Amino acid sequence: MHKESIGNTLSEQKLNFGSFSYFRNAIYGFAALWIVIFHGEILGNIRAEFDPSIQMITDTIDMGNIGVDIFVFLSGIGLYFSFSKKPKLGAFYYKRIVRVYLPYLIMTLPYIIYYYVVGEIDLSLMIRTILTLNTWTGEVDLIDFWYVSAILVFYLLYPLIFWFIFREKKTGKTSQKKAEFLRMIILVVIVFAASVTIYYTSAEIYNIYSRMLSRFAAFIVGAYVGKLVKEKKPFHEGFLIASIIILAGAYPLYECDILPGVWARFYGSLTGIALVFLLSQFFILASEWKIDRFFAFFGTFSLEIYVLSIIARKIYYYTPWYTDGYAFLHYMIVMVFAIFIAWVVSKIEQPIFRLLLKPKKK
Repeated sequence: MHKESIGNTLSEQKLNFGSFSYFRNAIYGFAALWIVIFHGEILGNIRAEFDPSIQMITDTIDMGNIGVDIFVFLSGIGLYFSFSKKPKLGAFYYKRIVRVYLPYLIMTLPYIIYYYVVGEIDLSLMIRTILTLNTWTGEVDLIDFWYVSAILVFYLLYPLIFWFIFREKKTGKTSQKKAEFLRMIILVVIVFAASVTIYYTSAEIYNIYSRMLSRFAAFIVGAYVGKLVKEKKPFHEGFLIASIIILAGAYPLYECDILPGVWARFYGSLTGIALVFLLSQFFILASEWKIDRFFAFFGTFSLEIYVLSIIARKIYYYTPWYTDGYAFLHYMIVMVFAIFIAWVVSKIEQPIFRLLLKPKKK
């Protein structure tokens, strides 16, 4: 009976937006590990050398920053589930901050304080880094946790995005469904136009915010798709065909520097969204091998993996293990320990979350 139930559940996920939620942790885990491997390809001035016979794998590793686009797209989807319940705005923000900022603080505070003690940063920069403000001022040479800074701002803006996209349509011939889609497109176009304008008018400003702009567009799309996911709407198989084409195009366009900066960033975000379609359906096809369960394990603490891998990468760079020729192998060994520590941290966080997020008695 249990196996039949699981089989029916999996069958329901085929060509369905609900599969994004069903395999959410697995997709998060895949993205987190991809990012970890990507960060090890180039360390300092040393680029990892791979056998030419596995060029396709090398190119795939080189596109690992797309894992962040997957992160923010899924985050936009997840927030729809929370915000559609119409929580109080203060409670919504509080829960989001606790879930993201508290882990960030637990993992990075000793690291940040160390830099202050050894004199690498002053008190002012230490405070800005603790508050994740250093990303927005471009002070990331020593301590760069830009994703946390960005996602907190995305969360802050989410209620406005939700209101703009999903507000009730009262006049006109366009249906509510079409109106929501068009509003999402309008927001994405605005972000894209602003990004292109900044790219071609101010290289200095673009360099500071380049990693956030296209990801914000992916977050907006995720906010829109969240409704489709919650309602478990089916999607046409044409989405999978388009996703395959987008992924195939990423190799020559995104990987071979055919596209300049801002255009590559947005194509990367598009590829990240396409990969969510493909991964959700791949995990169904590979269900007999339980591949999704492997990645789902890491997905439950993907934020911790991301943050601690950055810290471990920085520490590793100053160790004797960072040697020419074997840098990537040594890096991956270090990352195994970093991921284990990330898992331990995630377990330590659980009772703190239960305490801080305990529902108030009525």
